[in-house]
Amino acid sequence: WLILIIAKHQFLRLDPRLQIVAILIGGFWLLNPYHISSVAYVIQRMALLSTLCVLSGLVLYIKGRTYIEQGRFKKGYTVVWTGYAVGAGIGVLFKENAIVFVFLTPILEIALFGRYGKAKKPLLLTLTLAVPGLFLLLVLSSYVFSQDAYIWYRDFTLVERLLSQSRALGYYLWRYIIPGVGYTGVYTDGFEKSVSLFEPISTLVWFLVHALILIGSACLRRKWPLLFLGVWFFYAAHSIESSVIPLELFYEHRSYLPSALLMLGFFHIAKNKYFIPIALVVIVLSASLQYLRATFWSGERTISSIMMIENPKSERAAISYASYLEREGRYSEALQVLRTYMMHGHYGFDVALNATKLACVMEADTKEDVAFLMGSLEKYRGKAKTLTDQIRSIAKQVHDGRCQELSFKDLNDFLDLYIKAYPRDKKAKQAHYIARGYVGYFSGDKEALKDNIISALKVRDNASLAYSGCSQISFIGRQESCSCFKENEHYAMRQPEANETLMQFLLTEKDKKREKYMLKMKEVCAN
Repeated sequence: WLILIIAKHQFLRLDPRLQIVAILIGGFWLLNPYHISSVAYVIQRMALLSTLCVLSGLVLYIKGRTYIEQGRFKKGYTVVWTGYAVGAGIGVLFKENAIVFVFLTPILEIALFGRYGKAKKPLLLTLTLAVPGLFLLLVLSSYVFSQDAYIWYRDFTLVERLLSQSRALGYYLWRYIIPGVGYTGVYTDGFEKSVSLFEPISTLVWFLVHALILIGSACLRRKWPLLFLGVWFFYAAHSIESSVIPLELFYEHRSYLPSALLMLGFFHIAKNKYFIPIALVVIVLSASLQYLRATFWSGERTISSIMMIENPKSERAAISYASYLEREGRYSEALQVLRTYMMHGHYGFDVALNATKLACVMEADTKEDVAFLMGSLEKYRGKAKTLTDQIRSIAKQVHDGRCQELSFKDLNDFLDLYIKAYPRDKKAKQAHYIARGYVGYFSGDKEALKDNIISALKVRDNASLAYSGCSQISFIGRQESCSCFKENEHYAMRQPEANETLMQFLLTEKDKKREKYMLKMKEVCAN
């Protein structure tokens, strides 16, 4: 619909040939095999829904802008502002990157409505276009002055992230324009950072390629405005997730919305008699490759093994495949996958803890496994919850005598290294206390569990931990657990939580958590 409206505005009327071209351009996006992981990976529903809102908002913007051109100002501004409400307002409720809508409308304005001389735009329209975009630009620029997220959560700096995005954007372009079978998928932690313009040299090469594409399309704006629109739309739509925000370096789904209009430039050569036949062949090929890639998702064994093969440097891919093998009862193969990964380069504590736990389950842990564990904190790869869950399981294995080399002292030494690695991260501190409590509990010091849970609760507000931690203290004594519940009741009573989503608010999740907390406290404190 959006492509048809753009074409109609550009060419004033849509003959059957132009309609076919519009369908082919939309079809290439719809059937491109590069988008499989965006569609098949369930959590990316948020990317699909935010894209729906952005595209719908752009349809409304063009409609409203057309009314303004016709002098129907009241109706025009109503529709334009509705477009903003849908594209940016509703869109961000699905996924925050929908706010990029305010960068896309000025590009539509330049490409579609800026080609008729230098007529001055109405002030209200100028403000509508400029104010939200400038505000977002200001918000993004604020990240330049905030380095904590890079220091404590990422193993790359802001400069390294920005350098790396030249290669990431290049990969997105290449894999979308030239459909193929091989792909990164959802495990992208193996994407290596750029440490300078020349290391790797592809960083500089892609910067030059991007500059040529942007400058070239800008120079051709008046002759080929749809080429300009498609290209600049692509880069502007990447400006949230591929700039200064400290997200991970690379994800395929980030290109889902940006690539939607990338092929608009083909409208300018649509009169060529060979264009439609060639485009049809390309789309049939894309659909076939998409079907082939879709079959990868038909079973866990297929998708996990292929992703590990395609991403040999991805820690998550290795863990996922090993987890599948473990559930199939193929423990030796699973452990070998993890050990082999750790032998071939940097790794984080997530894979090391998985390997240690599995080795203890098999009663086959070695001194080398202990060394792997101690050496796993050189770079940030893992989450606080992973640490607590795994340490609890491993500590129980040590208590049950299943670990041959690993001891409680080793686990405490590992936790010392962990907290030294992330001394200012409150989540890490909290996880450290909880993990230390589990080690103490299984080693016979039950008071250590209580003391560490209480220490963890003092680090940061955490209603979920207050509930689960105080519940676990009941293993030591009902009175101690009751005191814990009463002392931390304020966590459950606060409204709203900092990370509460709008949907959680509407579903009264906070009220349900509070009720659950109060019922548990009443149960524990009952005589």
